[in-house]
Amino acid sequence: MAGMMSEWESGASTAPWLTPYELAFGHPYFEEERFPAILEEAEARGVATWSPERFLLLGTVGALLRELLPEGAGGEEFERYGRLLHQAYHFWAFGRRLYVVDEGVARGLVEATPTVGSWELTSPHPAGYLRLPRHLFWSRVDEGAAPEPVDGIFWTLVGEEDPMRPPYRRLDAMLVLGMRADRPGFGTIPIGTELVAAPLGHWADADARPEGRDFENILPGGELHRWYGLVTEGEALRLISLLFWHVAVFPGSIGGEEVPSAAGPTSPRELPPTALSFRRIREVGGDG
Repeated sequence: MAGMMSEWESGASTAPWLTPYELAFGHPYFEEERFPAILEEAEARGVATWSPERFLLLGTVGALLRELLPEGAGGEEFERYGRLLHQAYHFWAFGRRLYVVDEGVARGLVEATPTVGSWELTSPHPAGYLRLPRHLFWSRVDEGAAPEPVDGIFWTLVGEEDPMRPPYRRLDAMLVLGMRADRPGFGTIPIGTELVAAPLGHWADADARPEGRDFENILPGGELHRWYGLVTEGEALRLISLLFWHVAVFPGSIGGEEVPSAAGPTSPRELPPTALSFRRIREVGGDG
């Protein structure tokens, strides 16, 4: 019927669809050959791969990037693809953890703006992918580009002595934009920062947009849907901090492991479902 929106268009469904990792790297060539070779070299040389600079100096990484990059690519392309490879490798190395953020959690954290106070940034796992509610957050790969929906956020936060525990030296994250069935790839916005720069050990309480309200809508008509914008790096860091804080304070908010349905997309405009198991980050009631 005219005026009706599909589940894909409305963003009502939280069923997990294909991840950008699966789209670009979910192949035995990476998972059984190239990523294990990177791991072997890093262990043999004692390289802390959580540092993007050290990761990109590995011979196996350089060789793989030369395979992936188009002929004649320059330093900018090498850096951009290298940052994506850095996230994909750690996503694989730490068990391909997928977390699906429920819409109520995202809206509650953005609109209620809880005061976090003194808290050391931690994450539910050293690396993973936060799948955001469909079409809820929008951003641009650069100032002149059209806004696109943010599919999710890769992160790498590896403990210096024990991968699962602080102290952490660095947070690296990457926003993934524009995941669509009619598009062969996706856009990325890399974010990397030393944790010594984090106020109070996190960004959840920071004012992240110099002009306007944090997370204010950037799409014409988007306020009717209560959509949010991610304009600055600080807003992305604030959102990551808020989500990690929610998980740390309410450990019951992470659901049990779920296995995706084998059903395919119901429309040519939909991406197929993920093949990865996942956990939901949910709202908590009562005393949590």
